[in-house]
Amino acid sequence: MRFRPLLLSALLGCSAGPDWAFDPDREEGVHSGVEVEWWYHYGWLSDEDGGEWAWVSSFFRYKAGTLPQSRYLISDLIDLKTGRGRYRSRLGAEALAAFTRTTGIPRLPAPHDVIPGEPLEKGGDPLRLEYGGDRFERTGDRIYRLRAGEVDLELRATSEPLPVEGTGLTGLERREDMHYYTIPRLDASGTVLGKKAKGLFWYDHQWGKSWIGPKLGWSWWGLQLDDGTAVNAYALRDITDGRVLRSVLTHDARPYPMEARPLEWWESPSKARYPVSWELAAGPLRLRVEAMFKERELPLLSQTGPLWEGPVRVTGTHAGRGFQELVSYARERRE
Repeated sequence: MRFRPLLLSALLGCSAGPDWAFDPDREEGVHSGVEVEWWYHYGWLSDEDGGEWAWVSSFFRYKAGTLPQSRYLISDLIDLKTGRGRYRSRLGAEALAAFTRTTGIPRLPAPHDVIPGEPLEKGGDPLRLEYGGDRFERTGDRIYRLRAGEVDLELRATSEPLPVEGTGLTGLERREDMHYYTIPRLDASGTVLGKKAKGLFWYDHQWGKSWIGPKLGWSWWGLQLDDGTAVNAYALRDITDGRVLRSVLTHDARPYPMEARPLEWWESPSKARYPVSWELAAGPLRLRVEAMFKERELPLLSQTGPLWEGPVRVTGTHAGRGFQELVSYARERRE
């Protein structure tokens, strides 16, 4: 993948601090009139018995065409000693009829199951998501409750929100088509598998429409660096011809055009090829990002097909760790 900056060099990398296009504290709740919205988390947990875990979850709301407002939730608890995960994929009951019409399959295939009941959330509601027994809600000033599967945590932000690309507007055709911000560091305390645990988390919130077209895929990184700073980076591509549509790295509040070069590929049992290790070059940063575990393909009930999602190590001009997400590589192979 090769990035050809168009006008980004003039637009990015020249801001000394945040230039928010919106107030993130006012936007944490549910939005109406958007095609997709998600609240994403990853984190690191140490339990009272010496267990070391990585965790990822994402609560989705989506609305496509005449289909009903629907929910989707994925989560995975990864044993950092073995690389084994405990993956969950849950689709709202309101979407089952559409799934059956589209696929001809009367029930969800394993490992997917159903979120019972009807969606409780509507546009304009505060941040309080209840997907069956799973929950994400704001309980105080940047304090949150996250419960999904075998993880039940309180998260307390220790860093300010980060406006992705400097303003928080990241749409392709129009910047306001996609809103995106990150809280890079939150202290976590609670339980994992019923054991007391503590750790450090990351939180993304994104809503809009322009990242979800049938021809789009992306490579994404959320990196917590050892010097206390953070990186949000992504390369959006057209899967029909491999063109990179945008490639941006935001280091704390400062955005830069980015060149993302794959270093190592892994072929999954589904025959998808994922670039699991990368070199990211942006402004003064030269980062090598390497997968902790290569076998991280996760099945999705989505037009994108399965995705790769997992923890990574960071070396180069900065050291650290984070998560990497690789979307539509399976579908790209079929196009």
